[in-house]
Amino acid sequence: MYQIKINSTTGSEIITTADVKLYARIDTSADDSLISEMITEARIYAENIISSDIVAKNRTLYISDVLERVDLPFAPIASVSSITVNGAAATYTGYGIDNQFIELNALPAKEVKITYVTSGQSDGLLKQALLQMVSTMYDNRADFKTGTIVSKVPTNAKQILSGYKRTFI
Repeated sequence: MYQIKINSTTGSEIITTADVKLYARIDTSADDSLISEMITEARIYAENIISSDIVAKNRTLYISDVLERVDLPFAPIASVSSITVNGAAATYTGYGIDNQFIELNALPAKEVKITYVTSGQSDGLLKQALLQMVSTMYDNRADFKTGTIVSKVPTNAKQILSGYKRTFI
């Protein structure tokens, strides 16, 4: 069994309220705080789809039993802060791109706690997907709208995000 906790979010959103207002052609400032909340919601939703952090975070992963390498969820990994086994510091070796695979030097291990920092990521396609998602969220603020089809995530945003999807087992 494993659990993951976000200790803190250290990065900032990759799109701004001004970006969304320009993209969605919103001329008023009355909904700025709502749009700001939607940006965070869309980013969290996208991070869960792609199993990677878009905004840098400090995370802790708890695992009850480790028999082999650990694949740290929500890469890219910037650094591993600490690893403990049964409350004592443990030695490890990092593998893979950004050391996202951790192999403890003493296996099997119980009650493993890994604290690490993700670096986040930003590029034009991720920004485009988030802009589409926030625009759709803004246009569909209610569960029901007469005469239109309400869509949770735009199809094009799903296609963009699928290219970033990371398999985590």
